[in-house]
Amino acid sequence: MTVEHSSTSTPSENTTKSLSEDELHSFSSSGFVTMTSISPAEEVAGIRKILQDLVDRRAGEKEGSFFDTMEGSNSRGVLKSIQINSPSNHHRRLLETNYVRNATRIAQQLLSPQCILLSDFLLLKPANVGAGTPWHQDEAYSDPEYDHAQLTFWMPLQDVGPLDGCMIYLPGSNLMGVLEHRSLNNDPHTHAFECAVSFSDEQSVCCPLPAGGCVLHGQRTLHCSTNNVSGVDRYAYLLTFGVPPTLSKTPRKAPWLEQRQSADQLKKRAWMMRGGVLVLLLRKARKYRSLSPSMYLLYLRRGFKLFKAHR
Repeated sequence: MTVEHSSTSTPSENTTKSLSEDELHSFSSSGFVTMTSISPAEEVAGIRKILQDLVDRRAGEKEGSFFDTMEGSNSRGVLKSIQINSPSNHHRRLLETNYVRNATRIAQQLLSPQCILLSDFLLLKPANVGAGTPWHQDEAYSDPEYDHAQLTFWMPLQDVGPLDGCMIYLPGSNLMGVLEHRSLNNDPHTHAFECAVSFSDEQSVCCPLPAGGCVLHGQRTLHCSTNNVSGVDRYAYLLTFGVPPTLSKTPRKAPWLEQRQSADQLKKRAWMMRGGVLVLLLRKARKYRSLSPSMYLLYLRRGFKLFKAHR
């Protein structure tokens, strides 16, 4: 394993960030690129304060948006990898940041001027016991009946290194197709997936970052994170951008999605059946007034599939 040392200079806080030609080429070939700064220090501290409050309140728990990604059949109640989906639903200020503005500009460079912010989420690895995320591709979590073009920004809210839960990538894996995955430890009650295909990680790259730095990766880039064995909680705030998905002419199979019965998934399904689908659509309409009809159709289709599954 090698350690990535970002060559991106740190511009002034008021400068709009974008990727250089070399960084665009690096992303295309490797599937990821690091930046030493995408959000100013004061803003990072404010984001962390907001997210700490949401964690303390367990925001979104009733709708399946607050959960432990590592929780499974044999869990003993110790939270090791806390995720909050769409924390911006609970605090709009999160979408009014330099981080979002800079990430939007870069996503438009890499994907399309028409790409939008699809989702945001928090990942917290508690001090001393935080569990690393297993090797996976983000597209393994996406609806296999659609074609996707997505990009994820991973920003730590404190300095991170190998002892804190930093990210690790396999360069060039973005050029692979969607690999077979399975539920972590073959336990369908666990939220997390892990890549089920054997591969060599000798060329993997560890990416330590300062608070407010960023690493961005594509939907098929294999990545994982280390355990947090430090005495500091590791907060990371993630943004996922994409273009509206389209129905695939050659749908792929993803049995790991069909087999999963994680607690958060079941809770979300129950919430959506109680009217959550309408709440979700209203949230999207409020957040993205120009959301394309295809995205609304996607959400409605998902709701209909849930309805059929519970008849």
